[in-house]
Amino acid sequence: MQLGQRKKSTRDGSAVDDDDDDDDGRRPTHGALGLVAAAEAEKEEEEFESTREIVPHPAKTGAQLRHNRVLYFLLVAQFLINCDYGILAAALVHIRATMQMSWLGIGSLSSIIYFALSLSTVPVGFILQRWPSSVRQLLVRSLVANGVCSILCGLAPTALSLTLLLALDGVCQAVPAVYLPVWVNQFAPPGASTSWMGYLQNAAQLGTIAGYAATALAMHSSGERLWRITFAAQGVFICACAMGMRTLEDSDLLLADDLFSPAAVSLAFDASAHATVRLLCRFRRHRAFWFTLYAAGALYFVGNGLNYWASLYLVDELGARPAAADVLSLLTSFVGPIVGTWAGAWCIDYVGGYRKNHERALEACFLLSVVPVLLLPAICLSRSVATISAALLLMLAFVAALAPALAGIVLDILPEELRPLASGVYGLGI
Repeated sequence: MQLGQRKKSTRDGSAVDDDDDDDDGRRPTHGALGLVAAAEAEKEEEEFESTREIVPHPAKTGAQLRHNRVLYFLLVAQFLINCDYGILAAALVHIRATMQMSWLGIGSLSSIIYFALSLSTVPVGFILQRWPSSVRQLLVRSLVANGVCSILCGLAPTALSLTLLLALDGVCQAVPAVYLPVWVNQFAPPGASTSWMGYLQNAAQLGTIAGYAATALAMHSSGERLWRITFAAQGVFICACAMGMRTLEDSDLLLADDLFSPAAVSLAFDASAHATVRLLCRFRRHRAFWFTLYAAGALYFVGNGLNYWASLYLVDELGARPAAADVLSLLTSFVGPIVGTWAGAWCIDYVGGYRKNHERALEACFLLSVVPVLLLPAICLSRSVATISAALLLMLAFVAALAPALAGIVLDILPEELRPLASGVYGLGI
């Protein structure tokens, strides 16, 4: 009983003088304090472990912040370099009247940027593989050249000089057009890869819309010659963006090491020594790439073609007032692509994204592509301005919904060493 009582008193923490306790080299009072200190230390360790689990790793957070900063610069660049498409579309009627251009000349003027850009994308893919450590310099110099071309477009005295400058403008846009999708495909978070690709698409659309709106507003309010001022302003902003991109780190702009491995560089050297056709044959085994490229090219052909000529068609063929046609074109070009891109990116990410999920993403794209095909008769056969505008709005929305997923699939479906070239081929196809 005494032993049990002593054990109980000892557990209760009372001080008991006992020879057995002295043999252990410690007193009961010290043992109680040791238990309290051990409990506090264990509690502090648990709090430290829980805090370490909640707070992200500093290196990972810093890398993500740097990638977000790079993304902001790339989105601004994408926005600015696409303003000239809207400026040219808004000023097309005035350019045709003042420079006395034929319809063939107007068609050449309006398509020369796309044509030059398409032809330049594949060589740019070679350059990105040949000089991988010079990505930042290539981006900055191409943007500066693009800005200078835009300023000179505002000073062009003749139709021929304007056409040549627009062609050079398209060549300068090839570097960001090829590089940006590849960078996003690599650095976008796993759960938001399609959304990041959608940001690029929306930035391009917003740039076109901003250029169209600024030019139309300036021409209708202050004079028809002010389209030259908008071209010059675009060039100044592009040069400013290029200067800002010089502050970015080279390590945040470089792509995966596999893209520039010795095999990839050897591929670039070998392909650069042959015709472009030989490069295209390297992709012949990837049938999904070609079918996806064909589908994207067909959708862009119809969507961009109808959207580009909608204003002239509404004015010259249906008798709509120029101001009303500009407002309708602005609304369809703004609401349709912006909403469609967001909705399409959300849908693809909802079904698992396009990374390593190609079949399911393509099935979703197929379902979305049915709607634009069904809307074509309403656009081509109707003589109502309201009907054509509504159908064009829906068609552009569903075409834009496919753009982020298709741009990502054509890159992710190929080996990493082929992706810069694949981005160039994709630009050539669409």
